[in-house]
Amino acid sequence: MPRIISVLILEMSLAICGMAFGYDSGSQAGAVQTIKVSAKKYEFTPSEIRVPKGAKVKLIVHSEDETHGIKLLVYPEGAKPKGTPGLLLDKPEDNGKVTKDVEQVIDFVAQEPGTYDFKCAKVCGMGHGRMKGKLIVEP
Repeated sequence: MPRIISVLILEMSLAICGMAFGYDSGSQAGAVQTIKVSAKKYEFTPSEIRVPKGAKVKLIVHSEDETHGIKLLVYPEGAKPKGTPGLLLDKPEDNGKVTKDVEQVIDFVAQEPGTYDFKCAKVCGMGHGRMKGKLIVEP
C-alpha cells in the first residue's frame, strides 16, 4: 500500500510541475503550435524560437519590407547530415521557397532536441549574411 501512495504522490507532483511550467499533457495532445516570424532587412523577429521536443509547429514568415524567406537547417548544430533529420518537415520543398508577396509557411515536427539554425532564403542586400536565427528544441 505505501508504494501506491508514493506513486500517486509522484504523479501528482509531476502534474503540478507541468502546470507550473505551462505544459498540458492531455488537452493539447496533437495541437499545432503556430509561430509567426516577421522578416525585414537583415533581421528576423523573433530571432530565437523555443519549442518542446515532439511539438507540431506551423512557422509563418511574413516579410515586412521586401521579399524574404526562411531556410531551416533540419539537423541540429554539430550533427552530421545523415539519417533521420531532427526536424521532420511536412513539405521539405517549402523549406527556403520564397514567393513574392506570399507568407512562407513551414509545418514540421520538432523530433530531436538541439539547436537548429535558420537563415534568410533570398539574397536581400549587403547584410543578408547576418540575417539568421536559432530554433531551439528543448528536451
